[in-house]
Amino acid sequence: MKAFWTLLSDDRGVVLGISLLILALLLGAGVGAMVSTQTDLRTSGNLKSATQAFYIAEAGVQHARLKLQNSHSASFDYIFTAANGTEVVSANFAGGTYTVTRQGSAGNPSRIKVLSVGTAPNNASGQVEVWFRKAAGIPLKAIVANGDLRISGSPSIMGTRGGAHTNDDMQISGHPGVQIAHGLTASNRPGGGGSLPEGMDISGDPCIGSSGCSLPPGLRPEANVLDTAEKKDAYEAAHSSMLEEMIPRINPADYASKVAAMASEGNHYVLHDDGTVTVGGACGANGLCTGGSSVGVPTGWSFSDRTWSVSGNSVASGVFYSEVKVDISGSPGTSLFPWQATIVARDDIKISGSPHVKPYPTISDDLKNHLLVTGNDLDISGSIHANYAGGAILVHQQFKVGAGSSASINGFIIAGDGQPAWSEDPFRNSNVGVTVNEISGNLTITFNGDFDCLGPGCPPATVKLVTWREVF
Repeated sequence: MKAFWTLLSDDRGVVLGISLLILALLLGAGVGAMVSTQTDLRTSGNLKSATQAFYIAEAGVQHARLKLQNSHSASFDYIFTAANGTEVVSANFAGGTYTVTRQGSAGNPSRIKVLSVGTAPNNASGQVEVWFRKAAGIPLKAIVANGDLRISGSPSIMGTRGGAHTNDDMQISGHPGVQIAHGLTASNRPGGGGSLPEGMDISGDPCIGSSGCSLPPGLRPEANVLDTAEKKDAYEAAHSSMLEEMIPRINPADYASKVAAMASEGNHYVLHDDGTVTVGGACGANGLCTGGSSVGVPTGWSFSDRTWSVSGNSVASGVFYSEVKVDISGSPGTSLFPWQATIVARDDIKISGSPHVKPYPTISDDLKNHLLVTGNDLDISGSIHANYAGGAILVHQQFKVGAGSSASINGFIIAGDGQPAWSEDPFRNSNVGVTVNEISGNLTITFNGDFDCLGPGCPPATVKLVTWREVF
């Protein structure tokens, strides 16, 4: 018994046992730390791959936006009206891939949903869903001409975009009033070959940079009037070599099929070069249409000598596409009940009457807010009243607006001077009746950039991202 208690009271080997216990605990802690570290590494790796896949998908969204932004006309419209699953864009990126597809059935052509699926190198996947909206391209100024521009008389170019630009030379005489600062600019294209002096030539006393410039001469803000040689020379030097503005292809043939496609909606007419009128049908690249359903000549219109004319004051409203010239010598509409008309002509448009007119309220995005579109020249000598709603005036060749004192336009004018042309352009080098772009008389044109213009002859549309979400 004594030996047993002696053995229990002997503390030899305790240190060893404690040491082994501590080593076991340390080993366990080390193993746990290694397991935890490996788990964290795997979690971090998965997070990294998921994050990488997400950003690859986001890169696909930006690529799709840029592709749509740089597209126009047929390719642009194709994506916005395509069916569910149509591929917008795909590419390899950062060791992975992305594919962007159109979602949903074709519906509102101005708003679409796309899904971008990004795949990282280890097959991790990320998805981003966005809505894109097609927004109008808006010119920076109320008047943009590709060729020479002459401004004379006392016209007023008002609004937050109340100004004029030419990609060639500009001649300013008389007493024009322009609202925005730097409102008159020219690019002075080398070798333009126009009829005006090169660059900008100011011989009149324009008022530039104030809404007060719409007042009659003598009542305008003195500080804004270029009434000395020094002021004129300084303005010419600062505004004669500006960057050129982009000019869209203004081809009425691009509008012909748009008008024909709206036959079921009514009041969308094709006025043929033989005096007949149809709705519907098919239109070729040359701007001539076939087929469709024959209808009577719209009220107030008549045909003679390859020209469709409006000579009276009672005229049907609608969208009118003419394969030949259009001549408006009557005065349809009133200030209370303006004539609702969108007129697209493959040849000239001439207005010598005094119509009260605003764009026809079509439901077609490609035709709405269009007032006049010509494949050749535009000549307005009457007192047009078109200030009831914003409207685009698009001229393939050149325009001349020498209107009376009460004439007014709400919208903008773009003239291509024959460019850009197309393979079946019938008026590539024609200047029938108008030899230089010109604004004269007492016209007031107002443009605030406050309406959409999405047709094929408008400035290129922009694409805006409306909503965004990550899909889990």
